[in-house]
Amino acid sequence: MMQLYHWEPNGASARVLIALREKGLEFGSHYLDVLGFEQHAPAFLELNASGEVPVLVDRGVAMSESSYVCEYLEEAYPAVPLMPAAPHQRWAVRAWQKYVDDYVAASMSELAWQTLEVEAFRSRDRAALDAAIARIPMRERRDVWTAAVNGYGAEQLQRARERLRETVARMENDLGRGGWLAGSGYSLADIALFAWCGYLPRVAPDLLGEQVCPKVVAWLGRMRARPAVRAALAMGRRGDPFATAAPGPEQVRWG
Repeated sequence: MMQLYHWEPNGASARVLIALREKGLEFGSHYLDVLGFEQHAPAFLELNASGEVPVLVDRGVAMSESSYVCEYLEEAYPAVPLMPAAPHQRWAVRAWQKYVDDYVAASMSELAWQTLEVEAFRSRDRAALDAAIARIPMRERRDVWTAAVNGYGAEQLQRARERLRETVARMENDLGRGGWLAGSGYSLADIALFAWCGYLPRVAPDLLGEQVCPKVVAWLGRMRARPAVRAALAMGRRGDPFATAAPGPEQVRWG
């Protein structure tokens, strides 16, 4: 049986958890407390040297990067398809996944962290926190954590909001073409966006609303109503997985 190492069902971990549930696959669940730095324990670093979740272990291979893990699941377990058959729609799914990886993940992580966690981390013992960050093996991840703990500046947060505003507008447009993000069928594109956009009502409610983006609002409701999504979201240790956040990937240069 495959094994999944994950945190709360939000962001990257949610993507893989939802895909697994949608496909009805059995797997062992291994919860890592990311805010407690359990992803940097030696045993987990043997699976993924970058110390990032999620990691799926299947057929003896440990796989990271949620987009590629989801594509692996699609190819290895095709009985319940999460990719459309039409080539143009398959392209749309992959374009959305790249957009999530390059822009949405970092922007939503910044807003969510600043809204939900930065004050709590400021109350922690800074010397102990710095020591935990210093043990992170990759310099890039150490820098990301240090910047998050220090708090993001107004300009950086405004840029994140602008990217998310553009994301919502793009989603509203694409949802008008068939009800789902990559056409008339539910796909990995919907899973990828929901895993991050589940934060929107809590961290940027002004970007939503019936007058602003009625199709996105309806889509969020349809996503939350799916049995597989409900099952995935229930696999966290908090009542609402979108009530907590962790530092995400670095921003990709825009433009």
